[in-house]
Amino acid sequence: MQCPRCQQENPEDGRFCTRCGLPLTEESRSIPEPAERLRQKSGAFGRFLAGMAKAVCYVLLFIMIQSAVIGIYSAYYALGEMGGMFTSPGGLTDGIHDMSEAIVEAVYEKISLLTLVSGTLTVLFLGIFFTLRRKSLFTECGIRPVPPAALFWCATAGTALNIFVSVTISFLPLPEAWFAGLEEQYQYLGTTNIFLEILSTAVMTGLAEEITFRGLAESRIRRGTPGWLTVILSALLFGICHGTPIAIGYAALLGALFSLLNRRYGSILPSIVGHIFFNGAALWFVTDDPLLVLALYIISIGVLAGSLYLYFRRESEEEPAPAAAPEDF
Repeated sequence: MQCPRCQQENPEDGRFCTRCGLPLTEESRSIPEPAERLRQKSGAFGRFLAGMAKAVCYVLLFIMIQSAVIGIYSAYYALGEMGGMFTSPGGLTDGIHDMSEAIVEAVYEKISLLTLVSGTLTVLFLGIFFTLRRKSLFTECGIRPVPPAALFWCATAGTALNIFVSVTISFLPLPEAWFAGLEEQYQYLGTTNIFLEILSTAVMTGLAEEITFRGLAESRIRRGTPGWLTVILSALLFGICHGTPIAIGYAALLGALFSLLNRRYGSILPSIVGHIFFNGAALWFVTDDPLLVLALYIISIGVLAGSLYLYFRRESEEEPAPAAAPEDF
């Protein structure tokens, strides 16, 4: 007979299940259907909680490495400027306040370099972590080959999406404090070495964030979670990590779109390319010419409309089944 608890096959004359030890009495030979459904739901909920916990761990690792790099640089800067804190005309209190503002300013001025260092350390740490466990980071986060044409339109769509989002946000009746927070967050973007910013803001940020959020975190959320809920949870997790209200909003939208790309191709390579070109567009799309802005905005709408057509086009050779999530952490 089959054990009603663990589904183990047992001899017909057995008194106890050979796997879980359940007494095989006449009363236990069949579990009522509601109880069976409850057991299945409990198992699914357990997988969901485990997947969410692992996803949060990867995101926290990403944040901790960023915080550690910024913290080390802040401490290094503070040690070099320590003397000014005690010689401030306003006393020690004003000196500490001035020092705090100086540290924040120094971090913003070096944010491209700090982002490059923290992103590189994140990818290296994850690579070493999975190598020690005899696994491949590429396999675990779902970096698989896709048609070159898909990468081309993802790059084009990523650029168009940045233009569309930037212009659309400027039209929205949002609180001035939100715009001020966004401007403060990106005030030094495009003011330092352009090659450093391309490597940091575009390439490394796109790579590290996609590996962390879509590759590792989302694949763990996917266990025991419906597809639509996986996209929503992954997008919210990505958005929350972007700080200011406007950044949270457009990052959540971006995360949802990249999650859909991930499901469409069974690979995060298209979302990596789209993310890199989305961030890269912010380095050159800076203009006060209203006619140029309008022209680029219209073009971006056309590109995005074409991208939606390509996404929903049903051709079997372009729609591989989504890859299964890795089995463990």
